[in-house]
Amino acid sequence: MKNLQMKERMVAILEKIKLVMKNGIMHVNNHIGEKYIELLSDSEFSFEKGTIYGVIGESGAGGETISSLLSGRIISDNAGIYYDNIKADNKDIQSKGWYVGKVEYSDGIFQREISVKQAINKAIRRYNRYENINEVIQEFGLTQGRVEYKLSKYSGERLRASLAIGYVSNKIVYCFPWMNTSYFYDIILSSGVFRFFNKLKEEGCIIILPTSREENVNGFVDKVININNPKFNYILSENQYFIQNIKRDNMPDFS
Repeated sequence: MKNLQMKERMVAILEKIKLVMKNGIMHVNNHIGEKYIELLSDSEFSFEKGTIYGVIGESGAGGETISSLLSGRIISDNAGIYYDNIKADNKDIQSKGWYVGKVEYSDGIFQREISVKQAINKAIRRYNRYENINEVIQEFGLTQGRVEYKLSKYSGERLRASLAIGYVSNKIVYCFPWMNTSYFYDIILSSGVFRFFNKLKEEGCIIILPTSREENVNGFVDKVININNPKFNYILSENQYFIQNIKRDNMPDFS
């Protein structure tokens, strides 16, 4: 395997990531140009190298947003990402972060989705981390015939194939999409992607696993971050507007 010294230097450069925002409020611009506000419980989240994090919260609580920010998939107007206390720009974030499962496209003006094989070969040519694609297929347990598929057409191997592309591309922050309990067990366990977590940890990488329940990540993660989004702190049935209007108007009449 080529370029091992370069890989070790890259890992050594990044000791800690901090995501900082004012009063726990983020103004977010997503990858399709939409803008929205994300409210979180804390104003700072820290992630250290060689660590797997379970980011716990309901859908819409901010786990997906944190994963997308750390991978450069979306940007925020007022939240900063710091690498070892130095603020990173989006180009730097995208060079280190990887959103596991993202589709890869060709270069140029008229971009089109490319196959897993094309994405891996493209990364090999650019980063020289492997001699050839067969080494990658063997190391990540990919099916030879399936690498001809586009990632959007993958099923059980999708996350594993995406992880392989990110690894060949020298990424060091691996951010997974938010998963509910069913999806987490189906994707993480069935795909076998968890088998590569120790390898990534040993090389100083950071892994982010956003999911709905802490029980989902027991045995997988080193640290748990509970988002505790304030907008989920209230029970609908205890809301005064609900009690005075909705609940009252829909109560059955037993008289």
